[in-house]
Amino acid sequence: MNLLTRRKALAAGGALAATLGAAPRNRATAASTTITVTALGGIWEEAVRGCFVAPYEKATGNTAHVLIGSPPQWLSQIEANPTKPPIDVLVTIPDLAIAAGRKGLMAPFSHAQLSNLKDIPQPFIDGVEGFGAVFDYGVAGLTWHRDRVKNPPKSFAEFVDRTAKGEWQAMLPGVGYAVTPIMAIWALSKAFGGGVDNVDPFFAAVKKMGRNVSFWNSPNDFENALSTGDADIGIYFDGRTWSWYDSGAKFVDFLNPSEGGSINAIAVQKPKNANDAAWAYIDVMLSPEAGLCFAKKLNYGVTNKRVVYPPALAARITPWQKAAFPPYAAIAEKRNAWVDRWNREIGS
Repeated sequence: MNLLTRRKALAAGGALAATLGAAPRNRATAASTTITVTALGGIWEEAVRGCFVAPYEKATGNTAHVLIGSPPQWLSQIEANPTKPPIDVLVTIPDLAIAAGRKGLMAPFSHAQLSNLKDIPQPFIDGVEGFGAVFDYGVAGLTWHRDRVKNPPKSFAEFVDRTAKGEWQAMLPGVGYAVTPIMAIWALSKAFGGGVDNVDPFFAAVKKMGRNVSFWNSPNDFENALSTGDADIGIYFDGRTWSWYDSGAKFVDFLNPSEGGSINAIAVQKPKNANDAAWAYIDVMLSPEAGLCFAKKLNYGVTNKRVVYPPALAARITPWQKAAFPPYAAIAEKRNAWVDRWNREIGS
C-alpha cells in the first residue's frame, strides 16, 4: 500500500480544500462551529483525519471532532437522543443504515445538499434506500499463501470442490464475525444458484468441505492461521490482504472469484436534527480528491466514479461492477434465522 505520510496527507487535504472553497455554506453555520464525526480505529482514523477532517476544516473554518467506536454503539447514542443527536456524521454498515433510516433517525440525501452525490453510482445510494450513500467498499474474495497454493482456484465452485478433495486447509469467516452473512452465507449460496431465499447451497458446501474447512472470527485469526500453516486459503477482503502484504506478508495474494465476491460496504449518514454543517463534511467525503486519498491509505475502493487510481492501486482494487452487490435489506431480515441455522448445523 502506498501509504501517505502525515505531511502528504495534509497536503492532499489542502488541495481538496481549495476545490471546495467556493462551496455554499449554510448561513446559520457561517460562524465557526464544531461537528462530531465518526471513525473506526487504527489506520481508519488516520485516513479520516487526513483525508476528510483536514480539508473540511480548511474549507469551512469549522472543527470536526472525531469519535472512535463502532456503528452499533453510535446508533444507540443517536437513538437515545434523536431530537439532539450527539453525532453529526455517522459511518456505518448498510443493514444498520437501512434500519436507522426506516426508524426515521436519518436524513435522506439529495443533490441539493451534496454537490458530489451526482458522481456516486445509483446502486450505492439505493443500496441504503437513500438514507445516506456508500462511500467505501471492499470485496470478499479468495486470499491464499503463495508458497502453499501454487494454482489457486478461480471460482468459489472450484474452491469448494478442491477443498473437499483435501488439496489444502481452507478457512471461512465464522458466525462470530459481523459480515459473515454477506461474505460467506449469501455469497456462496449465490455462487451455487441460491440466494437470500435459499441458503441451502452454503450449508451443503460447508458439509462437502468437511474437516478441510475451519472458521475465523476476526481478521487476526485468519492472518495468524495463514502465517503458521493452520490454513492455506480462505475467503477474505481485498483491501485487508494488500495492507497485510504491504506490512511484510509478501506470501499472500488475492483474487476476485469468477462469480464475484461480495461487496462489503461502508455508508455515511446524517442523523435528523444533526448540525447542518455536517452536509459540507459529507460532501468532502464523497469528493474524488478525498476518495482517492482514502483509497491510497486503505487499499479499498471508493464509490465516486471520477476517482482515477494510480496503476499499482488500480490493480489491487476490485471494480464494483465485477463483484456481487448484496441485497443488504433482505439479508438483514434473514440474518437471525441464518445464524440460528448455523448454530444448529455447524456449531462454531
